[in-house]
Amino acid sequence: MTEPLDSVDQDILDRLAAVHAAVDPPPPDLDLLVRFALDLEQAEFELARRTGDVLAGSGARAVEQTRTITFEATGRTVMITLAERPDGLLRIDGWLAPAAPLRVELRFAEPLEPRVESADEAGRFVFDETPRGLAQFVIHPPDDTTSSVVTPAVTL
Repeated sequence: MTEPLDSVDQDILDRLAAVHAAVDPPPPDLDLLVRFALDLEQAEFELARRTGDVLAGSGARAVEQTRTITFEATGRTVMITLAERPDGLLRIDGWLAPAAPLRVELRFAEPLEPRVESADEAGRFVFDETPRGLAQFVIHPPDDTTSSVVTPAVTL
């Protein structure tokens, strides 16, 4: 049986908690991230892992920025390139490997509704006029024989 904490022990614990909160606080949107990640309607999915994130400029002065993110799951790779449009929205070009004409869902944190596009035979898909914010991709299989692939949430 453990003894109750005395005032000295409690003071030490309180100071440690204050240091931890100052040095490594939780992200301000942690609750949103957790709720968003848990809000998938289907329970059967494979979580892809993020394997690459590259920011690159193009043009003489690198005014245009693109960002390429790669996700890998068993038997499926998803690569997306984010390009900023002049109106501040994003164009997302994506590729599935192996290539397949699958349904690709782009989920957003509330209040935006998910968007769905179909990848073509080459595995290519596009989401144009996409707002910035927290998002997640869901790659749906053509039938119920395999699970959907879900990417971790990313900030667009």
